Order: sequence, then C-alpha cells, then structure tokens
Amino acid sequence: MKHLIIIVSILFSLNSSVFSQADVKAMVDLANDLVKLNRYDEAMEKFDEALDYLPSYAPGIDGKANLLILKGEYKDAYKLIDDGIQKNSDFAPYYLTRGLILINNKRYDKAIEDFNRALDLTQGNNDKIFENKIYVNRGAAYQKLMEYDAALNDYSKAISLNTKNPNVYMYRGFLYYQTQDYNEALKDFNLVIEIDPENPIAYYNRGMIYLKLDNETDACRDFHKSCELGNTNACKMVVSRCVDLTR
Repeated sequence: MKHLIIIVSILFSLNSSVFSQADVKAMVDLANDLVKLNRYDEAMEKFDEALDYLPSYAPGIDGKANLLILKGEYKDAYKLIDDGIQKNSDFAPYYLTRGLILINNKRYDKAIEDFNRALDLTQGNNDKIFENKIYVNRGAAYQKLMEYDAALNDYSKAISLNTKNPNVYMYRGFLYYQTQDYNEALKDFNLVIEIDPENPIAYYNRGMIYLKLDNETDACRDFHKSCELGNTNACKMVVSRCVDLTR
C-alpha cells in the first residue's frame, strides 16, 4: 500500500507538471482574448487559474497586471509587476507595463527608465509590434515632460515599425497641436480616422484643429460625429458652437 501511494503521488506530480507546461499558455491566451471582448471577470478567472498552476509564468503575470490597469487597479498592478521583476528581471514586457503604470502616476522620468530597459532587453528579437508600443509610450512620457523633439523622434520610430497603430498618430497629432503645427496635426488625425473610423476622440481632436484653421463647418461636422460616438466634450461643442449650423 505504501508503494502504491508513492507511485500515485509521483504520477500526480508528473501530470501536474505536464499540465502546467502544456496548458497554462493556452489559459493565458484565452484570458487575453476575453480581455479583448471586455469580459474582464472571466479573463481574471483564467489568469488566476493559470497562475495557480504556474505562479511564475511571466506572460500570465503581465497579462493579469494589464487587466488590472484596465480596471483602474493601478496599485495592485504595480505590486504584481514589481514582484514579477524580482523573480524574473529579464522579461521585457514587465518594464513596458510598469512604465504605463508610472505614466498614470505622473512619474514620467521613471517611466522612461523602464521603457529604456524594455528596449534593451528586446534588442535582437525583431519584435516590431512590441518595440512600437515602447516607442509610442516613451514618446508620450517625453511629451508630458514637454521634451517635444524627443517625443517626435520616438513617434517617428514607432510609425516606422507599425504604420497601422492609430495611437501613435493620435499622440503625434496632439503634439503638433501643442506646438501649433495645425496642418501636420490635421494629417495625423485624418490617419487615425482612416485606421479607426469609429474613434470619437479623433473626430473631436480634428474638429478642434478645424477651428484653429477657421473652418467651422468641418469642425462642427466632426463634433457632431464625435458626439454621436459618445464623446461628451464634443456634445458640448455642438451646443456652444454648432447649433446654428447644419450637419
């Protein structure tokens, strides 16, 4: 009986190990898919299930932290990522995620340090999508610090890596708006709308650019569209600036 118990224990241990290696990634992938569908509670259950089987699985830790960010739980996300870095300091996505949290906390210099670390760790991997995210967010941090040349340089690098990411055009467009280069800003918001035609912020921002260019007709058309898509600031502009204009 003693030998039987030992054999059963060994088999259970082996099966658990096999399950962890074979299926945890699938659980995390499913969780990430659920996040994209805004099914956050189900996604969190899957992340927790995966990390119960393999607590050190870095993509699972990072995925859960990003979900916590989406839920506005930045403190818990920071602790989770910080613990992850203590266990695996060479996993580049950790630093991208922590950088996002630091931007939210207005610690822009520290965020840039994390983005730099993420870039260092990803050198040679040829992961253009990941590098694009780093440059976009590092550019945003530089922009918050009003280091506009550094921000513009990062946005340009991001675009060279992925021309289909609307966020980089959005950020760069706002940078051009801040520096009063309205024609360049207009080009970028046009690109955002081309890539993501249901983006209410892009229509609102383009409307603001049209106002700067003394084109109130097109501005109001964009404010109406943005308002229809749920942007309350655009609705206020419709009331204050566009009530006498036809759509």
